[in-house]
Amino acid sequence: MQLHLVLPGLLWPDKIFHDAVFDLDLPALAWLLGRGHLAWQPPCAPEAALCQAFGIDDEQPPYAALRRLGEQSADADANAADQHTDHYWICADPVHLSIEKRRMTLGENTAPASSEELQAIAAALQPLLAECEYADTLGIRAFHPAAAGHAYLQLARLPAIDTTPPSLASGYESLQPQGAEAGPWRRLLNHVQMLLHALPCNAQRSARNLPPLNSLWLWGAGRLPASNPTALDCTAAHGDHPLLAGLARWGGIPHQANLPTSPAALLATGNGGKHLLLLDHLHAAARRYDMLQWRDTLQTLERDWLQPLQQAVADGRLQQLRISALGDEARLDIRLTHHSRWQFWRRPLPPHRLVQPC
Repeated sequence: MQLHLVLPGLLWPDKIFHDAVFDLDLPALAWLLGRGHLAWQPPCAPEAALCQAFGIDDEQPPYAALRRLGEQSADADANAADQHTDHYWICADPVHLSIEKRRMTLGENTAPASSEELQAIAAALQPLLAECEYADTLGIRAFHPAAAGHAYLQLARLPAIDTTPPSLASGYESLQPQGAEAGPWRRLLNHVQMLLHALPCNAQRSARNLPPLNSLWLWGAGRLPASNPTALDCTAAHGDHPLLAGLARWGGIPHQANLPTSPAALLATGNGGKHLLLLDHLHAAARRYDMLQWRDTLQTLERDWLQPLQQAVADGRLQQLRISALGDEARLDIRLTHHSRWQFWRRPLPPHRLVQPC
């Protein structure tokens, strides 16, 4: 069996990372770092790392079309992927933007829009999109509410903008579309923000001490690419993320939203193949720079996942292990094979001794 673990939030900026881990007892992680082949790469969003595992390495991957596919019920349409390849989509998720230290940021703990709130937003947007000249110029066809507080704009064409996944939101520029058509898209967002401000559902949220939904997060425009099974670097996927579910459905491989109860449980299935696991336990604390929570979570990850996997590599039960450690300033790929267990001369590398490239 071969495993690929995607770990968003494992890496912090170099100096902060040293301070966060120097006094932690992480023998399994140190063993994996010492025995593994380490390859530093430029930083990437967790969403991009997932797409790359499925052979999609575009500069602006079609996150919206893929996530939407993952949010559709499996029995809704067996041929959904084939029928929607000609449609362009962009994520238009209702969010709360706040002003902190004189800069606008994406609210971390915003309660997502309920289905009723999404329907209210859709009803309010319908006349705006029908009458606004920007909407017609930009090829916007309709606003589609979805699950888990998500929504989409259906487009007639691919917009000439660059956008940022919410997992990388940081500062004003990342909150705004960039590129050749950024101007009309930003003007449309201004109209949308004024409309959202006046919605009764936002007054109701404020009464419940919930932050208002005051903007739409636009990101991930594109349409479903043609499936290419030979480009997939996995034969099964595990993790509770709609994008991962959509990628698995698009690639025609099994997906489990629930992670295995333990590495031993997965290895005991004897299914073989290449399994992709999204372990996003660290991501929220890393985004908040909550070092105490992050340290506690890392120690739990060490105990529940890294120690059993290190042992599985050491005793030959795991043929190959790849760990993609993601951070704001770098990405580190750690690769081990069944040969790694015999490389006794390679000493453990404590995490605080990692030196990230400048």
